[in-house]
Amino acid sequence: MSNYFGKNAKVTKKIDKIFPKNKWRKGVSKPEGIVVHETANPTSTLKNEIAYMKAHYQNAFVHTFIDGSTIENIADTSYLAWGSGYYANQRFVQFEQVRVHSKNDFAKEINNAAYYSAYILKQYGLKPSLANKNATGTLWSHNDVSNWLGGTDHTDPVAYWKASGTQWFGTNYTMNDFYQLVKAYYASI
Repeated sequence: MSNYFGKNAKVTKKIDKIFPKNKWRKGVSKPEGIVVHETANPTSTLKNEIAYMKAHYQNAFVHTFIDGSTIENIADTSYLAWGSGYYANQRFVQFEQVRVHSKNDFAKEINNAAYYSAYILKQYGLKPSLANKNATGTLWSHNDVSNWLGGTDHTDPVAYWKASGTQWFGTNYTMNDFYQLVKAYYASI
């Protein structure tokens, strides 16, 4: 996937005023990291996921949606989102990956996600560090939140990354792999 490095999509900001503006636990514009999600919907599109999220934001919403060609930011990252349980919601910017269906799109999506993660961390003066059992770190999967913070039981994007990485690259893709890519993007910004 390193062949795709530097070929990321640009972050498109289409901030919708529908989303509430609740401050982070440390205040407005003070997130503590980022959470990686994936939609777990094999038949949806980025456009459809955004429409669904806007229609159901009272239950859950994230800041940004990512696929192989797009990074679309729909909610202001100065304020929290509701996508990964009470403890993570008050701490982390959140984005959803929309399931893609080709080797090329998966590699591009992972690169877009890594770039966006680095972009957000840099924007808020945070250095990349993997989530851990001490509930520290700036780069979290929803699975990490379930394991180390609680308030949720989701395991994404573990299964999606494993299946896609194995199918198209012959190896499981992990948060550690993602972390290495985020660090490379962070250094290049």
